Amino acid sequence: MPHAGDLASFITDNFKSIWTLELLLFLKEHAATAWQNDSLVSALRASDAIVATSVDHLFAAGLILSDTKGARYAPASQDLGELVEEAQRLYATKPNAVRRLIVSRGANLSAFASSFKIGRD
Repeated sequence: MPHAGDLASFITDNFKSIWTLELLLFLKEHAATAWQNDSLVSALRASDAIVATSVDHLFAAGLILSDTKGARYAPASQDLGELVEEAQRLYATKPNAVRRLIVSRGANLSAFASSFKIGRD
């Protein structure tokens, strides 16, 4: 079982949005099928841009395979597969915690930008 810090890093590093996580979990649930982007758009009721971006990102992260037949769940290593399992469990039991982790990706940038704002004194 992955360490909690490893899981948090995995989530923040690999999911730019909740849509990306949802797409990965959908592909995992339907692992026997290769899905074309247009079919994913319909199944997830998402936009073409969200699906295309998510597929590209998940492929680059080594979490799915994507070729002319479509995208399918295929983590590049057992460790990645275990992290996906843990992320899925956490999302099922504490969805808001996972959402906060994903949203927190930009928190450091926001804090950095806020440091340049001139406050009312």
